[in-house]
Amino acid sequence: MADMIEIFIPTAEPRIKKFVINPRLHNLNGKVLGFLWNEKPNGDVLLHRLQTHLSRKYKLAETAWEQIGGLHVDVDKAPEIKKIAAIADTIVIAVCD
Repeated sequence: MADMIEIFIPTAEPRIKKFVINPRLHNLNGKVLGFLWNEKPNGDVLLHRLQTHLSRKYKLAETAWEQIGGLHVDVDKAPEIKKIAAIADTIVIAVCD
C-alpha cells in the first residue's frame, strides 16, 4: 500500500485533500526527468544546475521543463502540471527566492 501525505496550504481556503505518493525510483537511468519552475527568482538557476549535475550522474532518457507562474495557482487545474506529469517519470520542483 502506498504511503499517504496530507498537504496544508495556509494561504488558501481550507480544503482537505489526500494524495498518494508514488513509489520512489531506485535510480534515474533511462527515465524522463521533469523540472517544474514556479517563476520565483533563482528557481530556474537551481533547476538548471541540478539538471546538469543529474545528467552527468545518470543516463537520463530525456528532460522536460515547464514553468507555472502566480502565487495562487490551482494545481488541480494547471495544464502545465498535467502536461509534465504525463511525460515525466519523476519531477523536481523549485520554489525559490
